[in-house]
Parts: sequence; C-alpha cells; structure tokens
Amino acid sequence: MIVLGLLALSMGASDWAGAMATKMHREYEVGQERALQITNRVRKLVASPDIEALEEAGLLNKEFTSDLIQDLIALLNDQDEETIEGRWNGLVRELGIYDVVGADAFLYDPASGGLDPDKELVSDDGDSITIQEAMITAWREELPIEAIPHGIRLGNTEFRTGDSRQITLSQYEDRFDQDVLSDQLSLDLRRRRLEVDADLLALENVDFSMKAPRQDCVLAIAAARRYILEHGGVSRDEIVEALEPEKNHPLGSNGVQARAKGFEYEFRQRWWEDVVAPGLRSLPDIQEPTHESGKWLSTEAMTGGFESETTVETILDVGYLFEIAYLDDNEEQRVVGYHNEITRPSAKPLHGPPVFRFQPIVGNPPITIRLPALRELHPISFEQLPDPVWDSAISELVAIADENAEQIPLGDVEVVLEASQNGQVEAATALEFIAMVFGEREDVRETVADDFETMLLARLDLLTDREQAAEIAKCFGIVAEVAPKRVLDAVPAMASAADSATLETRRWLLYTFSNVAEAYPEELLPAVEILINSIDEPDENLRTNALSTLGEIAQAYPDAAGDIVDSLGELLTNDDALVRANAAGLLADIAQSNPEDVIELAPELAESLTADDDETRVHTSITLLRAGEANPKAVRDEHEQLVAALSDSNSTVRANTCTLIGNADAPVPVDQLRLLKDDPDEQVQEQATWALGRIS
Repeated sequence: MIVLGLLALSMGASDWAGAMATKMHREYEVGQERALQITNRVRKLVASPDIEALEEAGLLNKEFTSDLIQDLIALLNDQDEETIEGRWNGLVRELGIYDVVGADAFLYDPASGGLDPDKELVSDDGDSITIQEAMITAWREELPIEAIPHGIRLGNTEFRTGDSRQITLSQYEDRFDQDVLSDQLSLDLRRRRLEVDADLLALENVDFSMKAPRQDCVLAIAAARRYILEHGGVSRDEIVEALEPEKNHPLGSNGVQARAKGFEYEFRQRWWEDVVAPGLRSLPDIQEPTHESGKWLSTEAMTGGFESETTVETILDVGYLFEIAYLDDNEEQRVVGYHNEITRPSAKPLHGPPVFRFQPIVGNPPITIRLPALRELHPISFEQLPDPVWDSAISELVAIADENAEQIPLGDVEVVLEASQNGQVEAATALEFIAMVFGEREDVRETVADDFETMLLARLDLLTDREQAAEIAKCFGIVAEVAPKRVLDAVPAMASAADSATLETRRWLLYTFSNVAEAYPEELLPAVEILINSIDEPDENLRTNALSTLGEIAQAYPDAAGDIVDSLGELLTNDDALVRANAAGLLADIAQSNPEDVIELAPELAESLTADDDETRVHTSITLLRAGEANPKAVRDEHEQLVAALSDSNSTVRANTCTLIGNADAPVPVDQLRLLKDDPDEQVQEQATWALGRIS
C-alpha cells in the first residue's frame, strides 16, 4: 500500500481524514458520510500507482495530488458551487484531475437535480430513500448515481419525488468515532482503485516544440482526449472551441498573452499543432482522422460491436475507406470497402436494428450488415491497401470523390499521383480520380497542381485511345473549371482528337473549350472549325458548349465566326431554350463586326422576338439593334413583330424595341408608343419618348 506522502510525516490516514471531515462539518455543515466521500477520493488519488507512474515519467508534478492533502479546505473554498460535492467537482475540473482520471473522480452533486438532500424519493416498487442516503449508498456500494427529472437513478433503480415512508440514517455527532472511521478507510482501500488513464504514459517520449511546463502540456492533451472520449468523435475545431485553450490551458508565454486578450487565433493554432495534436497521435486509444477536417475518434468506439447508430454514422463521417469486421452466420468476416448509403426508403427496415451497406473495393457485390453484427469499423488510408488492389480501389474512389471529395485525404491524392507517375496504376482512372478532387479542393490544387498538370500533358496520347479518351478528356474539363490556364498547352491536341472521338469524349472536350474561352479566347482559334461543325450536331450538350465558346471567340475575334451565320439562324427555332439563347447571343457578337451578314436573318430574328424564354428575346433584340444599323429597311419590314414586342413582359425587350422603331422609322401605331411613356421602367419611358421624337 502506498503511503500518503507528506501526510505520513505527521499523522495517519484516518487521523487526516477525521480532521478533514471535522473541518468540513464546521465549514459546510455536512455530516461524516458526505465528508468522507471527498477524503476517500483524495486518498485514492494519492495512493494510485498509475498517478505515481505518471509522476515518475515526468508527466505530472508531485504537487498534482499533494496540494489536495495540504490545502483541501482552502481549495474547496475557492469554488463557487453551492454544495460540498459541487465544490469538489469544480476543483477536480479546475486541477485537471477529471481529464486524467475520468468520471470516477466526480461525486454526485445533490444540487444538480434541484432537490433538497433530505427530500424523500420513491421508486416504482414503493421503496423510499433520501438523496443524501442515495449518495452515501452509491459511495459505499460503488453504484452509479445520476440526476433524472424529479429524482435520481441509483444503480438501475429510479427514485422520484412522492409520498412514502422515509428511511433515515442515524444522526451524526459533531465528533466522529475514530475506530469506525479507520474501519471505513481500510475498507475503501481494499475496494477498486480509481481508474487512472495509464494510456497517458505514451506521452513520455513525446517532445513538445512549445516552451511550457510539461505537466501543463499533458493536462491539455488529457483534456482533449477526455473530450473525444465523452463525445465519441470530434473535430479539431470542436475540441479547440470547447476547451478554450487561452482560458483553460494557456501554455507558455504566448498562452499568457492570449489569456489577457481573451482570444487569439495564432495561439490556438500553435496550441493545437505544437502540443495537443502530437500528443493525441501518440495515444494508443485515440485515432487521428484521415483528413484535416475529420473527427478524432476513440479506438474503443470502433471495436467490440456497436449499440448506437449514431456512433457508426460518426465513424463513417470521418473516413471514406474502411476495414470492416462483421458476423455472418456467427463467423467473423473482414473486408475493405466504402459506405454505400441506402437511399431508397423501401430498402431500409421499418423495424429492428439499423442496417448499413458497404461496397467492397475488390469486385464483390455490396454487403448489408445489421448493427448488432457490425463488430469493427476502422477508417484507413489508400496507402494501407495492398498494391495488387490499387487499380480496383481507384476505380471505386472515383465514385467516392464524385459524391464527397472532401472525405478524400490530401495524402491519398498524393499517393495516387505518385503511383501514376511511376506507372504503378492505370493512368487514365488515376488521373480522373485526382481531377475530381482537384476540382473541389483548394488544398489539393495548392499542393499537386504543377505535378498534376505535368502528368496530364505527358498523357495526351490517351486522347486517341478510344477506351480511355473520355476519362482523360474529363480530367481536362474538370481542371479547366478551376484552372483553365493549366490546360492551354493541350488545346491543339484536343482539337485534333475531337474529329474522331466518341460522343462522350467530344462532350468533355467542348466543355473544356467553353471553360477556357472566357479568359483565353485566342488559344481556341485552332478549335474554331470543330466548334462550327458542332453547331449542327443533334446532341444539345455539344451545340450548347460550341455556341457559348464561339460567342467568347467572336467577341474577341469577330471574323473567326463570320461564316456560321446561316447555321445560327436555323438554331433560333431550336426546341432547347439554352441553344436558342446562345445562338441569338452569338449572332449579337458577330453583328459587331459583320452586321451585313447578320441582318440577312432579319425575318428569323424578328420571329424570335416572340420566343418563350426571356433570354432568347433579350439577345434577339440586341442582335437586331447591332445588325439593323447596316440595313434599317430590313428592320422596318418586320414592323408587325416590333409592334407585338412593345408589349413584351421583359422591360429590356420593350426598351430595345422602342430604339429599333426609332432607328428604322418603323410604321407602328403612335398611340402604343405613347402608352410606354408611362411604363413602370424608366429606361422604357426614355426610349419610347425618344422614338416618338424620331418618327413624328
């Protein structure tokens, strides 16, 4: 048995406990049993071999527990809680004892239920007990006790307020029977000791780059660990927000400054990166998330079976690849796969345990596991997979990245890119996977952009491989969305490959061009011919992207698209509103430099002023304005359509039509123009007034 340190120098354990209990009785007017709960906790802490091991390892100071012996009453007086148990619990939290020991260090606080300690409570079986009696029973018998609405739960029995015969304890005297006290103390020591977290010993070999007392670092890590254990799984941000390090763990000189300011982002970041994260990584019962924004988990939460659907969902949220252990006909099976969420309500059981579905990464059909049969669930990284299954795994990763690219760790992207560079995996699928994450994640773009661009350009040969061309074209399309400059060197090869490519490949190539066109229209001049040819394609996807790309080119280089006017005229009546609008918009761009060609389409354009969609009508009115200057008579000949357009629901169309009428001196009813002088739109009013002045 470990002696009570300084206490042994002057008095025995029972003498100290008796003295403390007497002082607590005088100070707080509590009986012997309530006082002994606290002295009992102190003795177990001081006698704990685990605490002693942490001290010998230099992780805790000797004063961690000895201060409780020397200054217990003063320390309790520093707490603000109403009851002595509440004061002890506050002290346990303040000193970090809870973070090291856990909930065993706490006492039930009668104030937590808002009831008088002497209030009589009754169980469903008619047994009665007071809160004070329940507290002492919990202490003596080592039963769990907690507050519930209108009462308490002692072990498995619930007691609530009610009228019944009260069971009372004997009254306590001001002075305690030392013999009885000694017997009780000896019994306490023979009972199970406090469960101190020996896992913290793993911190012995961890070096912290922040200059701060080692015990303070250990307690900060212990607090973070305890928060993870309490909540099953939490993210870095949740830990920092909950623990408020500048207030509760102000490590080093930076911590002192941060505490004075009340909040400092830079200190929080250093606190995490220099101390807490390295410490958590070293602990055997904590698992680091696979990506920065993921959740830190307790390894205990991932093994031994699951009772809670929420626990499983928490683990699924922190990873994307999993090692899964489950029972099938009472035999344990292990697979590696990803969560294949059940979305159809009819596929989910209405009653019974929750069901989860997983897709193995190597060619097997999905497996469905009911919750009791799911034994282990461990997030793993791509690099942990055996090399022979990498190609199969990457094919599955494409589906995962398409659903939730945020789940993919940056490290896994780097591993797949390196494997592609080294020829370890099939290039097209690997590059498609990287591109999908690249398109969604700024951190991936910052880290792998140069190497990824080099790899894409090195595999332009895949554009002529009909089986893999669509995958590599998709890569260029995704990259062009967020970094169009990085695909410019591939434009000539893409334009050349488009002539003989499959429909899917051509779709991606033209999508790439549409993303490049706004910033770099000059780079697409080699692709003009293929774009013009695509205008007549029956595929709406091709036509839409070709038109939008040609529009950007025509705006910068109008002559480049001058000979496609006739094809555009035919598209003005297309069934697809987006194709119609793009065709009208492209004609407006061409009309800037080639109005004579465009005005030849005056009848078709006038007809488009009655199109169903606003965008086509607006673009058409702009096209007529620009092209009409070359031949006002052609506009004047369409006066009947212009009259109808004066009543358009879109104010831009009404204003532009007024301008067309004034420019062409079109024969329209003056009274209708006069009505527009009171139009709700100010621009329409101005243009109507101007047109009346021109045709009067």
